[in-house]
Amino acid sequence: MSAAIVQRDEAGHLTVTEGGDVESGDATVGGSLLGMLIGVLGGPLGVLLGFGLGAAGGALVDASRSDDLDDAITEFGKTVRPGGNAILAQTDEADTAALDALVTKYNGAIVRRPLDEVVSELEAQQDAAEAAAEAARKKIHDEKKAEKKEKREERIEKLKAKFS
Repeated sequence: MSAAIVQRDEAGHLTVTEGGDVESGDATVGGSLLGMLIGVLGGPLGVLLGFGLGAAGGALVDASRSDDLDDAITEFGKTVRPGGNAILAQTDEADTAALDALVTKYNGAIVRRPLDEVVSELEAQQDAAEAAAEAARKKIHDEKKAEKKEKREERIEKLKAKFS
């Protein structure tokens, strides 16, 4: 489970006051153990090498999970109104009644969304941002190109006038 408490102050500044990922480090540990087991086939040196390579591979997976969580918190934070707060949690609920009762007790609201849907939206937003940045770069490039062409044509006209 991953969770964070997100707050936005009256001025609109976003802070994450608590957060955690109980699965953090799992891939590093799992990769280390798997690498060590495979390394047993290569003797003592194989164990050390397998442990190191497995840990490195697992650490990359953990780093990716951390980046995904940060992206989700940032996007989620945009929905928190000034002066408000919210809890963002990735959970597997067998029964929703307990959480529903707790949130209702404090006059809160729950919005449940499938993880795949949230990830798809984040990817779409990232794609849109990249497309907008590319369009802006192209526009600036085209403007500079047109400006250079205009200056070149002015210089040509001045030279023509000078020799006419």
